[in-house]
Amino acid sequence: MAKETRLEALHRALTERAGQPVLFGDLVLAVWGAAPPTSPLPALRTLVRRLRQSVSDEIVTDASGYRLVVRKPGPSQLPADLPDFVGREAELAALSTSDERVLAITGPPGVGKTALAVRLAHRIRDRFPDGQLHVDLRGFATGPAVTVGQALGRFLRALGVPPAEVPLDVDEQTALYRSRLRGRKVLVLLDNATELTRLVPDVEGCAAIVTSRNELLGQTRLDVLADDEAGALLDRMKIDGDPEDRAELVRLCANLPLALRIAGAHLADRDLPDYLADLRGEGRLDALEIEGDAAVRAAFALSCKELPDDVRRLFGLLSVHPGADFDLEDATALGDLSTEDAERRLGVLVRAGLVQRPGAQFALHDLIRLFAAEGVGQEGPAALRRLLAFYLATANNAADVLSPAGSRVEPLPLDVSGRGFTTPDDARAWADAKRATLVAAVQIAPHPFAHRITDALRGYLVYAAHWPELAAALTSGLASARAAADADGELAMHNGLGHLQWLQGRYPQALESYGTALDLAGTDVQRAMLHNNIGLVKRELGDFDEALEHLEQARRMSSDHPHVLANALTTLGTIHGARGELRKAVFYLKEALARHEELGSAVRAALSHENIGVALTELGEYDEARVHLEKALAGVEAAGVGPGRRANLLVNLATAAALTGEEERARALAAESLEVALRNGETRVEVEALIRLREFENAVELAERINYPVGRHRAQLELARHDRALAEQVLVDVRARGDLLLEAEAVLTLAVASGDRALAQEALDLAKAREQGGVVRRAEAVLADLAGPAAQPPANGGSTSS
Repeated sequence: MAKETRLEALHRALTERAGQPVLFGDLVLAVWGAAPPTSPLPALRTLVRRLRQSVSDEIVTDASGYRLVVRKPGPSQLPADLPDFVGREAELAALSTSDERVLAITGPPGVGKTALAVRLAHRIRDRFPDGQLHVDLRGFATGPAVTVGQALGRFLRALGVPPAEVPLDVDEQTALYRSRLRGRKVLVLLDNATELTRLVPDVEGCAAIVTSRNELLGQTRLDVLADDEAGALLDRMKIDGDPEDRAELVRLCANLPLALRIAGAHLADRDLPDYLADLRGEGRLDALEIEGDAAVRAAFALSCKELPDDVRRLFGLLSVHPGADFDLEDATALGDLSTEDAERRLGVLVRAGLVQRPGAQFALHDLIRLFAAEGVGQEGPAALRRLLAFYLATANNAADVLSPAGSRVEPLPLDVSGRGFTTPDDARAWADAKRATLVAAVQIAPHPFAHRITDALRGYLVYAAHWPELAAALTSGLASARAAADADGELAMHNGLGHLQWLQGRYPQALESYGTALDLAGTDVQRAMLHNNIGLVKRELGDFDEALEHLEQARRMSSDHPHVLANALTTLGTIHGARGELRKAVFYLKEALARHEELGSAVRAALSHENIGVALTELGEYDEARVHLEKALAGVEAAGVGPGRRANLLVNLATAAALTGEEERARALAAESLEVALRNGETRVEVEALIRLREFENAVELAERINYPVGRHRAQLELARHDRALAEQVLVDVRARGDLLLEAEAVLTLAVASGDRALAQEALDLAKAREQGGVVRRAEAVLADLAGPAAQPPANGGSTSS
């Protein structure tokens, strides 16, 4: 039996106590036994880093050890299998035993491609234990198709990628998608595709089932059901009758499953001979001439003729719905009905086989939707406007709860109130459930709905990090507003694009979008908002003087607009902080806090407390900093703000605790922050938490991977206390970036590493000029140490300790 490797020993030790923290010492003992290395903790960290790269389970850093979290079961998105599926045994046998990575099922509409694909997926799902993904690409639907980028975004989130880490670029999405699938066995079901795209996983161990009306490479082309298969379907639907009548029904339905299912729904309460007579009359064609979608049309037309007028009217209006599925509220809005009437009419349509109800939602087959649209008449545009008005009103209500202080375009007078929400969780749940439909609605919405729905959704899509959907909605909203020459609408969409680009670190593009919006601005409040946003981008670029110029204009122009003024004061504070003018920063941030509290903006008040706490930490006023940070934490938790903000606050509290010597509390806070950050993809916070947990090498590696230079420099400065060359390099990098708040710390670290008293004095002077009280105290301690009679520069680039 082969000897267990150290990596295997580590994995076993963690797995035996999965979900529980295993002490560093216990892990060292499990791996090396009685002969640990000279520096066991760095060696253990290196081994953990290798293990993270070789296993799918998550390994979490805790305050006193590591904890293995068994990877959750993969996504399970397959639609429910049809209980009355029949036939296709030859196709099923061939497809289910194929070792091809792409199983393409093609054929005309109504022939049963989706039913076969779903049955096949359920039959082979056990071969794909890491999950099954599904998307209806709507490639042949009357509404907007699902783009590759939108589908990849959904898949990535289902595969555990935090929303904030889902890229917008399709090439980057594809690379991440394949990376997430690598080493896993995942089945992907792509329904109604027009072609084979990068959604097909080109990864060993994964496979795709693809349905299409178009011909695809390596396809299994479906024909209509054989007579015996069609007869078996009638048996499953309990359609009785003499053999001749049943055979004629099959012929009149052209052996198509969809037509047979519609006919079967109507035969539940009537005689087969009577139905056949009506079907012959409706078709007005010889049975041999009825084929393809003509047979579905005949069954559909007969079904519609037998519907009550009020039900037929709703059925036609459902065809204008833009999404893949709809709910009772949507039907109510489309039909201008009471909830009770809409529910009753939908029930009739479901029993008639014209509307599917796969779960809580309703759906129309693409072909049936197309036929229904032919009879919608002049009511279609009015019905769509009613639905859009309902969506806009509800989205506004959600935004009022989720981001009450957010600026939005002038409201549109509406004759509907929409669904109301009492808590952020309720509003978020509605937006989560309707997100795909709302984005599809924006893409077909006429002016003035497109940009207004987008504007109402913007805060939710930003904070939930659904950036591909936000980009699609903003693009459609901008096109709509531009076509209508609506300057305010264009401004709102350019502002939204600028915000998205800023969040993604695409600063030149953000400045261009904000600049275009500024050119369109017609009021001082609009200009103030945009000068504030431009100032934020300039701050990120290190152009502090230009940033302050824009913020001064924002403050002047917003004097009569309290919300905008409060935001401008907040940004002013952060810019002065980045300039190393910490007292000014606290002054402006406290003024902003007072204004946010006067306005009742609980979330923004909490964020102001956080900013003040960070600035006070830099000033070395740790007790007051902790008070503000704890108020911020309580505020974001009460307001239901996303977990990423909570993770950030926890690590800031950990920093304050560490600087006051409360190492145990600091490690506990940092460990909690790390866990929240890992769960929600807050990678920058993860870097900061690793620093607090003294996992410096891991922090450097992660910061380099995500291009987070501030975090990398902080971690490197900790390592550089014993490495003069590294200290010199970090100081060069910090000065090149213009990071004023890290400069004194970098100079002090080099002083420690080199034993250079002049550098320690330089660090003290810099820290005093920027009022960094904590660095001042540390620099004074280093100077005192270096002033001792035995103090000498250490040999071979070593260091003294601070």
